[in-house]
Amino acid sequence: MAPPGGRFHGAEHVYPLRVYYEDTDASGIVYYANYLKFAERARTEMMRGAGITHVTLLGDHDAAFVVRRCVVDYRQPARLDDDIEVRTTIDRVAGAHIEAEQRVMRAGALLASIGLKLGCVGRNGRAVRLPTPLREALAELVPAGQR
Repeated sequence: MAPPGGRFHGAEHVYPLRVYYEDTDASGIVYYANYLKFAERARTEMMRGAGITHVTLLGDHDAAFVVRRCVVDYRQPARLDDDIEVRTTIDRVAGAHIEAEQRVMRAGALLASIGLKLGCVGRNGRAVRLPTPLREALAELVPAGQR
């Protein structure tokens, strides 16, 4: 059984979850917006696994993430009671943003892919550089061939 926060498989974070009734529409298919919720949970657990929490990021560094760009390609539906995984990889770490790819999978089949650009902002909503500890931890997650 996987730990509740998921696990790292190399540089990729794997977050397992089950589709519940509340995630679906009247026909038992996952409502499209819920894929974004699944992805958000997976990113939060990936960061936690890398030693970074949103509470610490905001409290100690006055920084938070905002979604600047999100592109979703829906390939197959997830259904009620499916066991699925969200696989997250960090593609790029820059001064004030990161780029990530998330894939929602069921038994090896791609259900949805999500390309993200996340900006780092201060409490005032303006862009700020990624705090050094965060930038270093996330840079470790970029696959070796992309650094």
